[in-house]
Amino acid sequence: MLLNTQQTAEKIGKSTSWLNHSRQTGDGPQYLKIGHAVRYRPQDVDAWLEQQARRRIWQFDGEAA
Repeated sequence: MLLNTQQTAEKIGKSTSWLNHSRQTGDGPQYLKIGHAVRYRPQDVDAWLEQQARRRIWQFDGEAA
């Protein structure tokens, strides 16, 4: 089942406006564009959440976890 923007925002604990903006910046989970509809695959959302995991306060992107 594909998730819409509202469902995805609830799952990741962000607002729909953040999620909409993240599609422009590339900061959020991968998404699909089906006609005019934006949809998210649950496995893409889960993978994005895993990528957000940190072990230290000052860990930067690309740095070993």
